[in-house]
Amino acid sequence: MRIGVSADGETIKETKIIPTPKEFDQGILALKQVADELSKEGITGIAGGIAGVLDKNKNALVSSSHIKGWIQKPLKSELERVFGYKAILENDTYVSGMGEAIKGAGVNKKVVAYIALGTGVGGKRIVDGKISLEDSNFEPGHQIIVPYGNLCHCGGKGHLETYVAGAYLDRSKANWDEVAKYLAIGLNNTIVHWSPDIVILGGSVMKSIPLDKVNTYLQETLTIFPQAPEIALAELGDLAGLYGGLTILKTRV
Repeated sequence: MRIGVSADGETIKETKIIPTPKEFDQGILALKQVADELSKEGITGIAGGIAGVLDKNKNALVSSSHIKGWIQKPLKSELERVFGYKAILENDTYVSGMGEAIKGAGVNKKVVAYIALGTGVGGKRIVDGKISLEDSNFEPGHQIIVPYGNLCHCGGKGHLETYVAGAYLDRSKANWDEVAKYLAIGLNNTIVHWSPDIVILGGSVMKSIPLDKVNTYLQETLTIFPQAPEIALAELGDLAGLYGGLTILKTRV
């Protein structure tokens, strides 16, 4: 869990990263403990992202491949009970993408596609600095790129993340050229659906995937457009989601 506080609503004052507890109750306690440690003045608003699909009202997780102990738990209401203020929840890639679009590699770009490659693969489309609330549960990591291919943790087969995400790769033995090729196929599909001005690639796995190879394979794959959009690495690192949370607080509270 990446936790940060801001005193002015514009900059992140203090941050801390801790392992995400597998069980929901332990996670709430850990979050409260760190927040109190970072902010002596007290917390007056909460916004954040979580890895998985939220319910329609953004109150709880309905599915997640990686933190199953948090599914169908009253996350929003528990945060509001513990802190005493309104909480806003979104998918974790939503808030990271918003941070990159507003403060990072996507500054001054009209249509931003943000793809995060970590344990799994998530992605969001940001237009004019905004993400449509109706479209906030995009899951590009679960697009099928190989019919009846590798088994995904969600139960499907041939999904993009089974070929490029950390949970499925032996990083000491991975063929990164091949991973770049699969990623280019997934980006091709995302680009023809979203038509972005820039594709921003974030997440820990992008530290190993050669960006030049991704660009080369994408140029070969993306034949419908005369030119592929700019492909860039994320700039904010662990701060992306925190700045995205600040943006959400400013626009919705």
